[in-house]
Amino acid sequence: MYKARIKSNICTNSHPVGCYYHVYEQILKAKEKTSDYPTDLSGKTALVVGSSSGIGLASRIGLTFGAGMDTIGVYFDRAAQAHKIGTAGWYNNQAFEYYARRANKMAISSNQDAYQKNAKEWVIQKLVQQEKKIDVLVYSLASPRRSIDGVGEFRSSIKPINGTFKGQTLDPFKAELRDMELEAATQEEVDATVKVMGGEDWQEWVNRLQQAGVLAENFKTVAYSYLGPDHTQAIYGDGTLGKAKSHLHETAIALDQSLKSLNGRAHIGLFQALITPSSSVIPSMPLYISVLHQLQKKAGTFEMTVEQVMRLFSTKMYDDFQSKDVKLRVDNNERDETLQKELDAILTQVNQDNLTELVDLDGFKKAFLQQFGFDYGFISYENKPDPLTPPSIHDFSDLSLKKAG
Repeated sequence: MYKARIKSNICTNSHPVGCYYHVYEQILKAKEKTSDYPTDLSGKTALVVGSSSGIGLASRIGLTFGAGMDTIGVYFDRAAQAHKIGTAGWYNNQAFEYYARRANKMAISSNQDAYQKNAKEWVIQKLVQQEKKIDVLVYSLASPRRSIDGVGEFRSSIKPINGTFKGQTLDPFKAELRDMELEAATQEEVDATVKVMGGEDWQEWVNRLQQAGVLAENFKTVAYSYLGPDHTQAIYGDGTLGKAKSHLHETAIALDQSLKSLNGRAHIGLFQALITPSSSVIPSMPLYISVLHQLQKKAGTFEMTVEQVMRLFSTKMYDDFQSKDVKLRVDNNERDETLQKELDAILTQVNQDNLTELVDLDGFKKAFLQQFGFDYGFISYENKPDPLTPPSIHDFSDLSLKKAG
C-alpha cells in the first residue's frame, strides 16, 4: 500500500493523481461562480506569490477559472524525478498549468524561493516578454524560514509571548488529545517570525514591480491573514504569529498610500480558519477547526477554501463600497455568535474518552489528506504511483464529486 506519511500533522509525501484531482475539484467549484464578479477581469493578469497549496493555490484557481484572468505563479517545491515522488505543491502546479492552458489562459510558473531577488527579476522579465502588466498581486507565502543574502537566515516560531501557554492539541490521525505546554518566545524569536511572516517581503515585491513599471493602473494587491475568535488568541493572535500579522497589516496601510499614483489599493484578506498544510501544524488549531467545520456543515454555512477566496474577490475587493476598507473580511461565518457558543460547549466538554463522539475527526483527516492526493475513493493506493505521470493522461470528466468521495 502507498500510504500518506504523517508526522506531527505534517504529510511528507503525496500522490500525483490525487493532487491532480484536488486541483480539478476546485476548478469545477470555481466555474460555478463565474457570474459572481461585478467587474470584467477576463484577460487581465494576476501574480500569485505562494501558489502551490492552500489559499494561494485556491486564489490562482479562482482568478483563472472564476474571473478569467491570466496568471503567473511563484512557488518553491521539490520537483518529481524518475524514481522520486515530488511534493504535493509541485503536482498541484503541473495540474493547474495543464487545465489553464486548455482553457486558453496564460499560466506561467517559477519554482524558486520567492524571498530572493532572482524570483522578482524573473517575474519582471516574463511580464516584459509577454507585454503584460500586473492587475492583481496575491501574497500568500507561509514559509517556516527566510534567507536574506548578506544578512542570514531567519526561522519563524509558533509560540505565545505573554507567558507560558498551556492547552490541548489534537492528533487527528491517532485520535489523541494531548496536553501541551509552550514557553514564551524570546524577543529574538518574535523578531525572526516577523521577518519571515510579516510584510517586509510583500512590500519588496510591490516596490520592485512598481519600480520596473509593470503594475497596471488600478492595481490591487492583497496579503492573507487571520484574526479568529477568543479560542485562537493565546497561541495565534497574542503570540509570535499575531506579531507577524500585525506587521503585515501595518504594511498594507503603507502600501495603500504608496499606490495612490496608480489609483491602486493594498488590502489584507481575512479568512476564517481553514484546513491547509500551514494551519494544521499550529498547536490547538486542528481541534478548533474540526469542531468549527462540523458545525458549519450542519448549519449549511461551510465554504471550501476556493469559495472563500472567490467571495473575497467578487464581493469585497471588486465591490466599490467594500473595497474602501484596507481589511477585506470573509470570516463572518466563523464569527457567528450562535455558532461560537455551540463550539464553546463542545470544546468545554471534549476529552479523550468522548473525542470521537463529539468531534468529526474523519472530516478533518479527509480534507487534510486530499490536499496531498490521498483518501480519494476512485484511486487505488495499492502500488506506488509513477512520479512523472502527467495530468494529461488522467481524465476526470466522468467522475462526479460524489463518486470521488
